[in-house]
Amino acid sequence: MATQHEVQYHYDVSNDFFKLFLDDKYRVYSCGVWKNATNIEQAQENKLRRIANFAHIKKGDHVLDIGCGWGGMLEYCVNTREVSSATGITLSQAQYQYLVQKNIPSVFLKLCSWLELNNEKRRFDAIVSVGAMEHFASLQEKKNGRHIDVYENFFHSCANLSNSSAYLGLQTIITLKKPETLQSMRDAHYLLKYVFPGSVLPDMSSLQLAMNKWYEPEDLRTIGFDYARTLQEWKIRLNQNKDKILKQYGETLFTHYNHYFDAAIRSFEKGYISLLQMSLRKKIN
Repeated sequence: MATQHEVQYHYDVSNDFFKLFLDDKYRVYSCGVWKNATNIEQAQENKLRRIANFAHIKKGDHVLDIGCGWGGMLEYCVNTREVSSATGITLSQAQYQYLVQKNIPSVFLKLCSWLELNNEKRRFDAIVSVGAMEHFASLQEKKNGRHIDVYENFFHSCANLSNSSAYLGLQTIITLKKPETLQSMRDAHYLLKYVFPGSVLPDMSSLQLAMNKWYEPEDLRTIGFDYARTLQEWKIRLNQNKDKILKQYGETLFTHYNHYFDAAIRSFEKGYISLLQMSLRKKIN
Protein backbone atom coordinates (compact mmCIF):
# COMPACT_ATOMS: atom_id res chain seq x y z
CA MET A 1 0.00 0.00 0.00
CA ALA A 2 1.15 3.54 -0.68
CA THR A 3 2.52 5.07 2.51
CA GLN A 4 1.13 8.23 4.07
CA HIS A 5 4.28 10.03 2.89
CA GLU A 6 3.72 8.82 -0.70
CA VAL A 7 0.07 9.89 -0.62
CA GLN A 8 0.98 13.29 0.79
CA TYR A 9 3.68 13.69 -1.87
CA HIS A 10 0.93 14.03 -4.47
CA TYR A 11 -2.11 15.33 -2.61
CA ASP A 12 -0.50 17.80 -0.21
CA VAL A 13 1.00 20.19 -2.78
CA SER A 14 -1.45 22.90 -1.73
CA ASN A 15 -5.22 22.98 -1.34
CA ASP A 16 -5.24 26.30 -3.19
CA PHE A 17 -3.28 24.79 -6.08
CA PHE A 18 -5.85 22.05 -6.72
CA LYS A 19 -8.64 24.61 -6.47
CA LEU A 20 -7.23 26.25 -9.63
CA PHE A 21 -8.21 23.35 -11.91
CA LEU A 22 -10.79 21.17 -10.14
CA ASP A 23 -14.55 21.82 -10.28
CA ASP A 24 -15.76 24.79 -8.27
CA LYS A 25 -18.59 23.12 -6.35
CA TYR A 26 -17.24 19.83 -4.99
CA ARG A 27 -13.49 19.95 -5.72
CA VAL A 28 -13.49 16.33 -6.92
CA TYR A 29 -10.14 14.90 -8.04
CA SER A 30 -11.41 11.90 -10.03
CA CYS A 31 -13.26 11.10 -13.24
CA GLY A 32 -16.56 12.84 -13.96
CA VAL A 33 -19.51 11.32 -15.84
CA TRP A 34 -20.00 13.34 -19.01
CA LYS A 35 -23.31 11.95 -20.26
CA ASN A 36 -25.75 14.90 -20.30
CA ALA A 37 -23.05 17.21 -18.93
CA THR A 38 -21.76 20.36 -20.61
CA ASN A 39 -19.22 21.39 -17.96
CA ILE A 40 -17.05 19.79 -15.32
CA GLU A 41 -19.33 20.80 -12.44
CA GLN A 42 -22.22 18.88 -13.99
CA ALA A 43 -19.95 15.92 -14.82
CA GLN A 44 -18.73 15.64 -11.23
CA GLU A 45 -22.24 15.89 -9.80
CA ASN A 46 -23.30 13.16 -12.24
CA LYS A 47 -20.48 10.99 -10.88
CA LEU A 48 -21.38 11.60 -7.25
CA ARG A 49 -25.01 10.76 -8.03
CA ARG A 50 -24.06 7.52 -9.81
CA ILE A 51 -21.75 6.29 -7.06
CA ALA A 52 -24.33 7.20 -4.42
CA ASN A 53 -26.93 5.26 -6.42
CA PHE A 54 -24.51 2.36 -6.77
CA ALA A 55 -24.12 2.34 -2.96
CA HIS A 56 -27.94 2.63 -2.53
CA ILE A 57 -27.50 5.65 -0.25
CA LYS A 58 -30.76 6.93 1.17
CA LYS A 59 -32.08 9.41 3.70
CA GLY A 60 -31.04 8.64 7.27
CA ASP A 61 -28.12 6.37 6.36
CA HIS A 62 -24.72 6.31 8.03
CA VAL A 63 -22.17 6.39 5.19
CA LEU A 64 -18.43 5.70 5.08
CA ASP A 65 -16.25 7.27 2.36
CA ILE A 66 -12.86 5.56 2.03
CA GLY A 67 -10.46 8.07 0.51
CA CYS A 68 -12.70 11.11 0.88
CA GLY A 69 -10.43 13.71 -0.73
CA TRP A 70 -11.71 17.24 -0.20
CA GLY A 71 -15.11 15.94 0.85
CA GLY A 72 -17.20 16.23 -2.30
CA MET A 73 -19.01 12.92 -1.72
CA LEU A 74 -19.45 13.66 1.98
CA GLU A 75 -21.05 17.01 1.20
CA TYR A 76 -23.24 15.51 -1.52
CA CYS A 77 -24.47 12.76 0.81
CA VAL A 78 -25.34 15.19 3.61
CA ASN A 79 -26.92 17.94 1.52
CA THR A 80 -28.54 15.97 -1.31
CA ARG A 81 -29.17 12.48 0.10
CA GLU A 82 -29.93 13.75 3.63
CA VAL A 83 -27.91 11.03 5.36
CA SER A 84 -27.67 11.02 9.15
CA SER A 85 -23.89 10.97 9.07
CA ALA A 86 -21.04 10.74 6.60
CA THR A 87 -17.62 9.58 7.83
CA GLY A 88 -14.62 10.27 5.62
CA ILE A 89 -11.10 8.90 5.91
CA THR A 90 -7.99 10.21 4.17
CA LEU A 91 -4.21 9.92 4.49
CA SER A 92 -3.72 13.48 3.27
CA GLN A 93 -3.00 15.95 6.06
CA ALA A 94 -3.92 18.88 3.78
CA GLN A 95 -7.29 17.38 2.84
CA TYR A 96 -8.03 16.52 6.46
CA GLN A 97 -7.26 20.07 7.67
CA TYR A 98 -9.34 21.55 4.83
CA LEU A 99 -12.37 19.52 5.87
CA VAL A 100 -11.88 20.21 9.58
CA GLN A 101 -11.95 23.93 8.81
CA LYS A 102 -14.94 23.57 6.49
CA ASN A 103 -16.87 21.91 9.34
CA ILE A 104 -19.68 20.34 7.30
CA PRO A 105 -22.61 19.38 9.58
CA SER A 106 -23.01 15.61 10.17
CA VAL A 107 -19.58 14.91 8.68
CA PHE A 108 -16.96 13.04 10.73
CA LEU A 109 -13.31 12.75 9.74
CA LYS A 110 -10.42 10.39 10.40
CA LEU A 111 -6.79 10.84 9.30
CA CYS A 112 -6.08 7.17 8.70
CA SER A 113 -6.20 4.33 6.19
CA TRP A 114 -8.90 1.69 5.90
CA LEU A 115 -6.45 -0.73 7.57
CA GLU A 116 -6.87 1.26 10.78
CA LEU A 117 -10.66 0.89 10.96
CA ASN A 118 -10.66 -2.59 12.49
CA ASN A 119 -11.79 -1.21 15.86
CA GLU A 120 -14.60 0.88 14.38
CA LYS A 121 -17.76 -0.12 16.25
CA ARG A 122 -20.34 1.47 13.95
CA ARG A 123 -21.79 -0.65 11.15
CA PHE A 124 -22.40 1.55 8.12
CA ASP A 125 -25.47 1.44 5.88
CA ALA A 126 -23.41 2.17 2.76
CA ILE A 127 -19.75 2.47 1.80
CA VAL A 128 -18.21 4.39 -1.10
CA SER A 129 -14.63 4.57 -2.33
CA VAL A 130 -13.74 6.79 -5.27
CA GLY A 131 -10.19 6.95 -6.64
CA ALA A 132 -8.52 5.37 -3.62
CA MET A 133 -8.06 1.74 -4.63
CA GLU A 134 -5.25 2.69 -6.99
CA HIS A 135 -3.15 3.27 -3.85
CA PHE A 136 -4.00 0.08 -1.95
CA ALA A 137 -1.36 -2.27 -3.40
CA SER A 138 2.27 -1.47 -4.15
CA LEU A 139 4.26 -2.42 -7.23
CA GLN A 140 6.36 -4.74 -5.08
CA GLU A 141 3.25 -6.49 -3.76
CA LYS A 142 2.07 -7.04 -7.31
CA LYS A 143 5.48 -8.41 -8.33
CA ASN A 144 5.28 -10.80 -5.37
CA GLY A 145 1.76 -11.86 -6.29
CA ARG A 146 0.32 -10.43 -3.07
CA HIS A 147 -1.86 -7.68 -4.57
CA ILE A 148 -4.97 -9.90 -4.68
CA ASP A 149 -4.57 -10.56 -0.94
CA VAL A 150 -4.51 -6.78 -0.37
CA TYR A 151 -7.72 -6.29 -2.36
CA GLU A 152 -9.41 -9.23 -0.63
CA ASN A 153 -8.51 -7.73 2.74
CA PHE A 154 -10.10 -4.46 1.64
CA PHE A 155 -13.37 -6.12 0.60
CA HIS A 156 -13.36 -8.16 3.81
CA SER A 157 -12.90 -4.99 5.85
CA CYS A 158 -15.75 -3.26 4.02
CA ALA A 159 -18.01 -6.25 4.68
CA ASN A 160 -17.13 -6.20 8.38
CA LEU A 161 -17.74 -2.44 8.63
CA SER A 162 -21.22 -2.56 7.09
CA ASN A 163 -24.61 -4.01 7.92
CA SER A 164 -26.04 -7.01 6.12
CA SER A 165 -27.94 -4.99 3.48
CA ALA A 166 -25.15 -2.50 2.73
CA TYR A 167 -23.78 -1.89 -0.75
CA LEU A 168 -20.34 -0.71 -1.79
CA GLY A 169 -20.09 1.94 -4.51
CA LEU A 170 -16.59 1.70 -5.97
CA GLN A 171 -14.69 3.72 -8.57
CA THR A 172 -11.11 2.97 -9.58
CA ILE A 173 -8.76 3.22 -12.53
CA ILE A 174 -7.91 -0.24 -13.87
CA THR A 175 -5.23 -1.49 -16.22
CA LEU A 176 -6.41 -3.19 -19.43
CA LYS A 177 -3.18 -4.11 -21.21
CA LYS A 178 0.57 -3.68 -20.94
CA PRO A 179 2.21 -0.72 -22.69
CA GLU A 180 3.27 -1.78 -26.18
CA THR A 181 4.83 1.35 -27.67
CA LEU A 182 7.75 3.48 -26.53
CA GLN A 183 5.40 6.40 -25.81
CA SER A 184 3.02 4.26 -23.75
CA MET A 185 5.93 2.80 -21.76
CA ARG A 186 7.24 6.30 -21.07
CA ASP A 187 3.77 7.43 -20.00
CA ALA A 188 3.31 4.47 -17.63
CA HIS A 189 6.77 5.03 -16.14
CA TYR A 190 6.11 8.73 -15.55
CA LEU A 191 2.72 8.16 -13.94
CA LEU A 192 3.94 5.43 -11.60
CA LYS A 193 7.26 7.00 -10.64
CA TYR A 194 6.60 10.73 -10.58
CA VAL A 195 2.82 11.12 -10.10
CA PHE A 196 1.63 8.24 -7.90
CA PRO A 197 4.70 6.62 -6.33
CA GLY A 198 4.09 3.52 -4.24
CA SER A 199 0.92 2.64 -6.14
CA VAL A 200 -0.15 0.15 -8.79
CA LEU A 201 -3.39 -0.10 -10.75
CA PRO A 202 -5.67 -3.09 -10.17
CA ASP A 203 -7.02 -5.18 -13.05
CA MET A 204 -10.52 -6.54 -13.43
CA SER A 205 -9.65 -10.21 -12.94
CA SER A 206 -7.79 -9.49 -9.69
CA LEU A 207 -10.75 -7.51 -8.34
CA GLN A 208 -13.17 -10.29 -9.27
CA LEU A 209 -11.08 -12.87 -7.43
CA ALA A 210 -10.64 -10.62 -4.42
CA MET A 211 -14.30 -9.67 -3.98
CA ASN A 212 -15.77 -13.11 -4.68
CA LYS A 213 -16.18 -14.19 -1.05
CA TRP A 214 -17.66 -10.91 0.15
CA TYR A 215 -19.40 -9.09 -2.72
CA GLU A 216 -21.06 -9.67 -6.06
CA PRO A 217 -21.45 -7.00 -8.79
CA GLU A 218 -24.95 -5.70 -9.36
CA ASP A 219 -23.93 -3.08 -11.94
CA LEU A 220 -20.68 -1.92 -13.51
CA ARG A 221 -19.51 0.63 -16.07
CA THR A 222 -16.19 1.29 -17.77
CA ILE A 223 -15.85 4.91 -18.88
CA GLY A 224 -12.23 5.52 -19.75
CA PHE A 225 -13.02 8.19 -22.34
CA ASP A 226 -14.87 10.16 -19.64
CA TYR A 227 -11.61 10.27 -17.69
CA ALA A 228 -9.70 11.49 -20.75
CA ARG A 229 -12.20 14.33 -21.10
CA THR A 230 -12.01 15.12 -17.38
CA LEU A 231 -8.23 15.37 -17.63
CA GLN A 232 -8.54 17.60 -20.68
CA GLU A 233 -10.80 19.95 -18.71
CA TRP A 234 -8.33 20.00 -15.82
CA LYS A 235 -5.51 20.82 -18.24
CA ILE A 236 -7.48 23.71 -19.75
CA ARG A 237 -8.10 25.18 -16.30
CA LEU A 238 -4.48 24.60 -15.28
CA ASN A 239 -3.21 26.53 -18.27
CA GLN A 240 -5.78 29.30 -17.82
CA ASN A 241 -4.09 29.89 -14.46
CA LYS A 242 -0.53 29.61 -15.79
CA ASP A 243 0.65 33.02 -14.62
CA LYS A 244 -0.68 32.51 -11.11
CA ILE A 245 0.81 29.01 -10.87
CA LEU A 246 4.22 30.13 -12.13
CA LYS A 247 4.26 32.98 -9.64
CA GLN A 248 3.09 30.99 -6.61
CA TYR A 249 4.38 27.46 -7.26
CA GLY A 250 7.05 27.68 -9.95
CA GLU A 251 7.61 26.36 -13.46
CA THR A 252 8.60 22.85 -12.33
CA LEU A 253 5.17 22.10 -10.84
CA PHE A 254 3.34 23.65 -13.80
CA THR A 255 5.34 21.57 -16.29
CA HIS A 256 4.93 18.43 -14.19
CA TYR A 257 1.14 18.66 -14.16
CA ASN A 258 0.94 19.28 -17.91
CA HIS A 259 3.15 16.22 -18.46
CA TYR A 260 1.04 14.18 -16.04
CA PHE A 261 -2.26 15.15 -17.67
CA ASP A 262 -0.92 14.46 -21.19
CA ALA A 263 0.43 11.03 -20.21
CA ALA A 264 -2.84 10.07 -18.53
CA ILE A 265 -4.99 11.33 -21.43
CA ARG A 266 -2.99 9.24 -23.92
CA SER A 267 -3.20 6.18 -21.66
CA PHE A 268 -7.00 6.38 -21.47
CA GLU A 269 -7.50 7.24 -25.15
CA LYS A 270 -5.26 4.36 -26.32
CA GLY A 271 -7.01 1.87 -24.05
CA TYR A 272 -4.10 0.93 -21.80
CA ILE A 273 -6.14 1.92 -18.76
CA SER A 274 -9.82 2.58 -18.10
CA LEU A 275 -12.14 3.79 -15.36
CA LEU A 276 -14.30 1.21 -13.58
CA GLN A 277 -17.42 2.00 -11.57
CA MET A 278 -19.19 -0.81 -9.68
CA SER A 279 -22.23 -1.36 -7.52
CA LEU A 280 -21.32 -4.24 -5.21
CA ARG A 281 -23.95 -6.13 -3.22
CA LYS A 282 -22.76 -7.68 0.02
CA LYS A 283 -23.01 -11.45 0.17
CA ILE A 284 -24.72 -13.00 3.17
CA ASN A 285 -22.47 -15.83 4.34
